[in-house]
Amino acid sequence: MGETLFERTIRFIESNRISLLVFFCSFFLFVSFGGTRLFISDEGLTINQFYNLVHGSLAITMAKIGVSKGMYFVINKSLYVKFSYALPILSMPAYYLLRSIDQLYGAHLFLLQLWAMSAGVIVYLIARTRSMKYALFSGITTYIVLISVNLLFFKPISFPVWGEVLSIELTNIIISSFLVLIVFLLFRDMFSQKIALLASFFILLATPVSFYAITLKHHNLAVLFTLLSFYFFYKYYKKTDNRFIFLAYASAGLCVWTRILDGAALLGALLITDFIISRRNIKYLVTVSIVILISLMPFLIFNYLILGNPLSIIENVPPMTDQMTLYTAKDFIQLTENMNQQLQLGLFAKLGYDWNPVIKTDWMNIVLDITFLKLGNNFGIFLVSPFLIAAFGFVLEWVKRKTKLSGIDKLFAIYTVLFILLYLNYFILIVTDTPATLEYRYLLIFYVTLFYFSMRVGYLRMLVENNLKTICLMYAGMILLSLLYFIAGFPVPFMNQYYLVALGTSFFLIGLLILRAMLPNKIPRTIPVDKYMQFLIALSFALSSLFLIYYYWISTMSYIYPSQNYTIVPVLENIVRWMFQSIFSTKL
Repeated sequence: MGETLFERTIRFIESNRISLLVFFCSFFLFVSFGGTRLFISDEGLTINQFYNLVHGSLAITMAKIGVSKGMYFVINKSLYVKFSYALPILSMPAYYLLRSIDQLYGAHLFLLQLWAMSAGVIVYLIARTRSMKYALFSGITTYIVLISVNLLFFKPISFPVWGEVLSIELTNIIISSFLVLIVFLLFRDMFSQKIALLASFFILLATPVSFYAITLKHHNLAVLFTLLSFYFFYKYYKKTDNRFIFLAYASAGLCVWTRILDGAALLGALLITDFIISRRNIKYLVTVSIVILISLMPFLIFNYLILGNPLSIIENVPPMTDQMTLYTAKDFIQLTENMNQQLQLGLFAKLGYDWNPVIKTDWMNIVLDITFLKLGNNFGIFLVSPFLIAAFGFVLEWVKRKTKLSGIDKLFAIYTVLFILLYLNYFILIVTDTPATLEYRYLLIFYVTLFYFSMRVGYLRMLVENNLKTICLMYAGMILLSLLYFIAGFPVPFMNQYYLVALGTSFFLIGLLILRAMLPNKIPRTIPVDKYMQFLIALSFALSSLFLIYYYWISTMSYIYPSQNYTIVPVLENIVRWMFQSIFSTKL
């Protein structure tokens, strides 16, 4: 007699506990901070794009929210947004599902239930992993407690008004949760489960990926397609099964649809690496060409529908510079005037913001700005995540020990070079156009690739695996002490202090790696190099998490409006409003 569906489900859960735990931890964290806040102005364009799409129009004919200028362009007297339709298209199932549920008992309550359920699943999986009794009871109790507490403060978010925002955000949260899961699976196959857990929670707790999971931006979708391509390529490299390399090319084609430069760099890197490590025949070339062409169909179709030419590129169409007037939608999102703007600007000044940086546009300064330096309010990637500087340790090992590069090493290296070459002109634009974003969102994929090269350093990988518990305890202590310092000394010049500490941590970390690599037998035994390294690793992780917490906090404090600050989790909404009232001495 065959297995029932229930038995197969239980067997799947039992055999994939850790993977499911990674996914649901990500989902729970993202939904915890999700809501209707619009962090970045471009999100208003995405809302208008999505609203018209679900009402049957690719062109912008109605305004769901008031965005009178921005990345609009006109073709054949029709108005469009210069963003890919990938995320809006993928968000349509979520919209129709939430709309149907809203008619039954409320979309907001359903999202709250999903959040509480994910917490219950997390508790259940942890209990099962540790062979604890009453795992199912603990999970159900967690769900009931979280739902009960939040229902005390529950005020339903109006779906007719905020449905588009909630739908895109839920889709982005699911995408981002799968992104973290793919990181776990990739690093588990390449290294070990312990390194995979560290990598996935590094992406979750110490990179801006989590910030963009709760926005309406499509950066995480591009990263997901890129990681899927990397994962399938690695599977092919280990199993020499062409089905995996075809899936890698298909993922790259979908990445082109999402973000054309990201996809172009990925396709180029795959092709170059593929033909470096393998000899290919004509039949293979034809098959790959067909796979790439099929995966590019969404990109080509939307180019044809909008521009009339499948080979035209929306990004090359010049945006409108004039303001425009649009008819407003029935449930128009009306934002009230921000009466605290001057107070918010004063807070920025106290926190150390610099709005008038000296910008040098030569390529050397651009590379330094996006890596090691702080330009205005934008931090380079090695400041946002100081641990990533350890990736240079792999370069040292490769030069000194003549380490043989694997296929995935070559893919990541080629991809990095192509990506930087394609994006050089865009790095300066994000500094001049969005000086309050704090980081370079085009670089999200590098948090994964650089972490990979850091773990390719044998000494560092062994140190982390053998001392992970100690590092985690130091990390937690540093986070707690830093938050207490920030609260006690508020407002502290966070931007300047963080810059100095992060820069120092990066240099000490790479300095210690260089010292150990170049002089392994000449370091006195009285110098506890391993202890220093553990401290620096914990400090670098703590700094990254503090940066992420600060990024969310300052975005919330500076973009908040009484009419748009609704969180999925009611308890968080009350906390955010209390902080806003305490800081600005105002009522909402």
